[in-house]
Amino acid sequence: MLIFSKPVAGLMLVAAAASAYGYERLWPHNRSWSQDPTNAASSEAPRPPAAVLASAAPSGSPAPEPPARMTPAQQAAFEAWLIKTYLGCWKPAPQPADADLYVAQVRLAFNADGSLSKPAKLVNPPSDPALKPQAKSVMAAVQNCNPLPVPAQYLPFYEQWKTKTIHFNPQVAAR
Repeated sequence: MLIFSKPVAGLMLVAAAASAYGYERLWPHNRSWSQDPTNAASSEAPRPPAAVLASAAPSGSPAPEPPARMTPAQQAAFEAWLIKTYLGCWKPAPQPADADLYVAQVRLAFNADGSLSKPAKLVNPPSDPALKPQAKSVMAAVQNCNPLPVPAQYLPFYEQWKTKTIHFNPQVAAR
């Protein structure tokens, strides 16, 4: 733990406040300018950075809008829809009783219409030959669901879902 003397701690506090609130508010560069009531700039309230940037844009062209992003709730709903849709297309192969649980991971790349833009890639192919039918059933499910009927509310957010990795868990599919 660092221990500072009171004067040093006070200076650090002032420096932090200056950086947080803008040093011009705490220490004006020219006191006579900041206290001059006839100066229109000093009586004007400070403008937020967005307003300054908007006023700097050419008047004939609209300011570019930031790209649309899904909220965390929308992302979770999309992920749930995606998993539910793929699990609906999947008919898991019977898993051997003596084998470990195999959860296939498939990397997908989509076009904006929900179709695959390139072949699906199995990220973790099984090393156990007894689990190969499970991996094969996963890849068949991906093909059976192609193209995905992406709900209209998610279409504007294509950049966020154009590549996804889906986990095919036989325990979840059994529910």
